[in-house]
Amino acid sequence: MFFINLLYLETFLIVCNNGNFTEAAKQLFVPQPTISNRISYLEEELCQELFVRGKKGKRSVELTRAGKLFLPYAEQVIETLNAAKSELNQDANGNLMTLGSSIALTHPYIYQKINLLNSVHNKNINLLIMDHSLIAKSLMDGILDMAFVTEPIVNKQLESYPVLREKYGLIVSRQHPLAKKPCLEKIEELEEEYLIFYKSFSKDQTVLRNIKCKRWITTNQIELVNDLIHNQNAVSFLPQHALNNEIKKGKIVHVPIHESLLVCEIQYYLVYRRNELFYEDIFLSELKSEKLSI
Repeated sequence: MFFINLLYLETFLIVCNNGNFTEAAKQLFVPQPTISNRISYLEEELCQELFVRGKKGKRSVELTRAGKLFLPYAEQVIETLNAAKSELNQDANGNLMTLGSSIALTHPYIYQKINLLNSVHNKNINLLIMDHSLIAKSLMDGILDMAFVTEPIVNKQLESYPVLREKYGLIVSRQHPLAKKPCLEKIEELEEEYLIFYKSFSKDQTVLRNIKCKRWITTNQIELVNDLIHNQNAVSFLPQHALNNEIKKGKIVHVPIHESLLVCEIQYYLVYRRNELFYEDIFLSELKSEKLSI
């Protein structure tokens, strides 16, 4: 008889998903030797080698034949445990649902869904804003029931639906000279500006970083983005809804980008555990034909 630590089993699956011990360590926020030790423990218990050095680089790994045979059993154990956790949590929490988001919770789309969930199903809702890198594990651990993100999460235990797409615009102070323009026609108009990037959207803004400007900064605080723009200390490329309330109040201005320029778009996703989609009538009623499984 042998005993396998479930944490080591989860580590095995994460290494499988990443094909790399170093990336698995980053995802789990532990040193790389910790990953190696956990895998070594599993291999000792199973009396089988699970990984060999891969062909994609010196740090990549691939499953051995024994590893491939072991994989579906490991997945089954973790999936069964997560299903049990989810059912127990639902029973314990009763009417509570936990939603996570790497997007500002003030976004009109998210705000609308939360109101609908509360009014139609009379749910108690726990809202958590968190970094994108923490969401996958929080979902798999049963901490979150669903999450809103700006890029799909590639994981066999999770699914991602595209729920909304928005175009970027230039966000400036009401007193800024560009605020009076019907649209931004020349990128050169930003050469003397201080650009601020909101971290939740930074991956989609890679092309914008090539713009020649005085300097730029990235932050995960939407309040800081708003303050710097409002005080004329910076401008930013954001979808209008990111600061919709401030725009409606007239404190800042959304300037469309001319169609002749390269316009970036942002896609929002709803992520949840595979086969555990809650309240489809609220979240996906208008999107049944647009399913994206990752």
